[in-house]
Amino acid sequence: MANNALSTVTVWSADPAALARVQAQVAPRGASRRAPASAFSLEAVVPSGMDLDAWDRERAVEMWGTARPETDATLEEAGPDRLVYRLATAYAPPYAALQALTAAHPDVVVHAVTTCESEYASTAWFVRGTVVGEEERELDLTDEQWEEWDGEWDLPASWSFAAARARDLGE
Repeated sequence: MANNALSTVTVWSADPAALARVQAQVAPRGASRRAPASAFSLEAVVPSGMDLDAWDRERAVEMWGTARPETDATLEEAGPDRLVYRLATAYAPPYAALQALTAAHPDVVVHAVTTCESEYASTAWFVRGTVVGEEERELDLTDEQWEEWDGEWDLPASWSFAAARARDLGE
C-alpha cells in the first residue's frame, strides 16, 4: 500500500479577492505539530478538532478524504488568477476537503492531480462543492520498470490544468 499521495492543487478564479480569501482560509492557524512550514492546512479548511495523539482515521477520511493531516504543503505559484499548491497527504488525495473549500468559496474552481507513489494517479475538478470529471488510473510498475523509473509519470495531457476549462466550469 502506498503511503504518500502527492497532489498539485490549482485554485482558479477571475476574482483576485476570491483567491485572497481562499489563501487566508487554507493558511495554518498558529504553531502546528502537523506540518510546521505548511502553506495549506486541511484542518483550516475543515476543522476536525482532533489531536494527533487521539486520532480518528475514519473521521479524517470522511472530513478530508485522507486519513491524516498533510505532511507537507507548499505554495508553488501565486498569480493573478490562480494559486498552485503542492500537498503531501496519507494514502489518498484530500478530495473531500477540496469539495468543502469550493462549497465555501463558490467563486473559485479547484483542479487536482495526484500521484500515490507507484500505485495510482487521479485528477478531478471541484466546483461549488461538487466533484466534476474525476478520473483515476493504476500506475503499477514491474520490478524492472521500477528500477528504471525516472520518478516522473506520463499522465494524459487532458489531466493538466487549463484556465479555459476552469473559466467554463466556473460560469
